[in-house]
Amino acid sequence: MTWHPANITEGCFTNYFISSCQPSFLTFLTFLSQYLGHSRDDKLRSARALDNEYDFIIVGAGSAGCVVANRLTEIKNWKILLLEAGDEQPVVTEIPGLLGVLPDSTIASSYDYLRKGEVCKLSPYQCIITRGKVMGGSSSINAMIYNRGMKRDYDDWEKQGNPGWNWDNVLRYFKKSENLKSKIPAGDATNHGIGGYLSVELREPEKYAESIHNAWKETGLKEVDYNSGENLGTARIQFTLKDGIRQSTNDAFIRPIRGVRSNLTVRTKIQVTKVIIHPKSKRAIGVEYVEPGTKLTKKVFANKEVILSAGTYESPKLLMLSGIGPVDHLNEAGIKVVKNLPVGKNYQDHIGLSPYEFVVNDFQNFNDADKYVEDVKNFMQNKEGSYKMSGGILDNTAYLQTEYETRPGIPDIEMFGLNKVDIVNGVEGNATCAALAYRGYYIMYTTLTRPDSSGWLILNITDPTFSNPIINPNFFSNEKDLKTLVAGMKLWKRVIETESFKKSGLTAVKTPAPACEKFATDDDKYFHCVAKNYVQAFYHPVGTCKMGPSADPEAVVDSRLRVHGIKGLRVIDASIMPAVIRGNTNAPTIMIGEKASDLIKEDWKSSISL
Repeated sequence: MTWHPANITEGCFTNYFISSCQPSFLTFLTFLSQYLGHSRDDKLRSARALDNEYDFIIVGAGSAGCVVANRLTEIKNWKILLLEAGDEQPVVTEIPGLLGVLPDSTIASSYDYLRKGEVCKLSPYQCIITRGKVMGGSSSINAMIYNRGMKRDYDDWEKQGNPGWNWDNVLRYFKKSENLKSKIPAGDATNHGIGGYLSVELREPEKYAESIHNAWKETGLKEVDYNSGENLGTARIQFTLKDGIRQSTNDAFIRPIRGVRSNLTVRTKIQVTKVIIHPKSKRAIGVEYVEPGTKLTKKVFANKEVILSAGTYESPKLLMLSGIGPVDHLNEAGIKVVKNLPVGKNYQDHIGLSPYEFVVNDFQNFNDADKYVEDVKNFMQNKEGSYKMSGGILDNTAYLQTEYETRPGIPDIEMFGLNKVDIVNGVEGNATCAALAYRGYYIMYTTLTRPDSSGWLILNITDPTFSNPIINPNFFSNEKDLKTLVAGMKLWKRVIETESFKKSGLTAVKTPAPACEKFATDDDKYFHCVAKNYVQAFYHPVGTCKMGPSADPEAVVDSRLRVHGIKGLRVIDASIMPAVIRGNTNAPTIMIGEKASDLIKEDWKSSISL
């Protein structure tokens, strides 16, 4: 493979992380493509035709699909096929500080939100969300944050009719994957795993993050291990890194077994277009797919199950293309209805924005391609230098309560910092484009941990198979979300007033947002205006194939992740979450893959030969 930014042939590219390009940075991008654009797995590609049938077909080699492929191939007499629409994982993904060049590149897909109402009006970046289209899925392009969410999140899942999904049950699956390599401040070792496939590390402390961490503690927040099940407080961020290098689920779960376990077949650049369902038995018996550069449909069959792990956008799309979904919408799309289910409903994501930027007082700007190249080589050889920093993310986070959350110990706001382009203040229009590690200011984000608003996803009926689905996130459809976000943005003032912050070498700047200049920047009307005009999603979409009992009007799969009313078909990815958890979604999706693998083994135990 050859990785490159999507628009490099046009002279530059821009995205949510990176703004306008100058010639020196274009030179740097060209270097990255030539030096780091290959994959360590290129030699493992196979031109051999697929067999006619396998025991299990897994569609999607992302955060969950790679886990499931690993665990099912532990059963030696099971033959597993793992299909990925994207390409092999390139070396460029390994460097944490190069996160910014990944979203708008050949290993990602971009999805536009439906621009409706008062959101998505002012910046092209607000309502475009990218997902990994590559081995490892979004775990190959994300910010590498390992965050499980809260105990209450999973206990609530079980209370909604999903037995076996409470915290005590899922904790063992988090621990099963994990290989914690750092001592967690305020942490209890019994909450973490040692010896699993997935490496988790703390990063070397960064001085500005330490200052903000201390500032939060000065305000009265306690230090916590946010992966303990309770996260109200401030914490060092835990990352999916191995000796400072990104560890995607492809790195962790597939590379150790690929070419070693003969019962695993991996194929990349294969787009599955439909699940084949027997019309009489209502059983999934295989999939239809197309290969690169063609629209010629081929078929491959599953003796036991088809497993959709294509993610919150593509798994519901595939179900609907296969005749499983809302009957009225399928009729409109001209698709024969196999099963009427609420596929695509219950769409949720974390949302937020930044009211402040913290400027580094003694920052020296760089605009030197030779410096960028030198630092990349230094990282690759010594794991040192500017590119250790994960996409510019400060390694501190804080979970807080506003007046709109009165239950003890439950945060409704998360605060974190990111060294990046400022969406609200339009800095992307005039900033020097440089690697994130060289930017001289931090954007301080306020996000909702658990929005009450939810949206939906449907097929684009003009080209349902090869077009992206239509997504309406429905931000602020519940007014409480807006009130909570406004209250949360004002909490940053607590940090700015501390002695720790005053000594940090940072200065807080709140330039009036262009669309809200008529309001004073400390007025509630200003914060309301900013929230409505500049809110953005945070790349944690869930819920479109909701897990729940058949009596639940929004449920698509049961507690064993089997599609209601269809035999031999499961969905195993973030789309099954009944609600977004109070944390990032990569770790929970990996957990879902671990638990689902055990459920499959239980259901097929009579056919297991170890």
